[in-house]
This record gives sequence, structure tokens and C-alpha cells, in this order.
Amino acid sequence: MKGIVREGTQGFQKVVYENVLDTLPGGLLMDFTAYAAGVNGYMPEGTCLGRMTATGLGRVVLDPAAPIAGVQILGTSLRDVFIEDNAVAGVVLSGTARLKALPANEKSKAAALATALPRISFV
Repeated sequence: MKGIVREGTQGFQKVVYENVLDTLPGGLLMDFTAYAAGVNGYMPEGTCLGRMTATGLGRVVLDPAAPIAGVQILGTSLRDVFIEDNAVAGVVLSGTARLKALPANEKSKAAALATALPRISFV
């Protein structure tokens, strides 16, 4: 192991899901026009997502306790998604998520998430 040098930044990615039982087939085509809270241009893993009934496009649900009219809450994002036109997000419909690993803005809404998404267990 001589001569091995680590360069650059060191770190790790938090694992949000203990297990994923079901996902939305094909993912969800996202509309980020009303979403400006991305971290370094990404929507974090574990963000609450819904589908607009009029267009079928995905939207970030900022408040699961009081969703926007015309948005059906589906689940949470499976991975970090780069915010761009025609981005597709994987959506977890059922499984087990770790509360401590959720994005900061989702941690504060844990009770509302548990009520809105009964098929996802939060531990």
C-alpha cells in the first residue's frame, strides 16, 4: 500500500433508504419551474414529489400537509436529480427511509410526510 495518495475532497453520501419496495415505473418527468431550493443545482434524494393531474408532470411538494391544488402526492425521490429541463426522477412509492438522512427541509416535515405517504416507513 505504499505510494497511495488521496487527493481532493473526502466525504460520503448519506443513504436515505434502508430498503425500497416499490418505485414508479419509468420515473417521473419533472417540472422545476416553481422549485428554487436546489443544493448546487440538484434536487436532493428523499424530496417529496407529486404529479400534476392536468399535465402529468412531476412537481416538488414543498408542504405535504397542504399540497398545491391539482397535485397528487406520489412519494419521495430515489436519487439526487440535476435540475434541468426534461429531468426524470425515480420515485419511491413504498419502502423504509431514514429520518436523519432526509434533506434538511424534509426533516422538519416528518409528521406530514408520514401522513401523506403511508406506504413509506420513516425510522
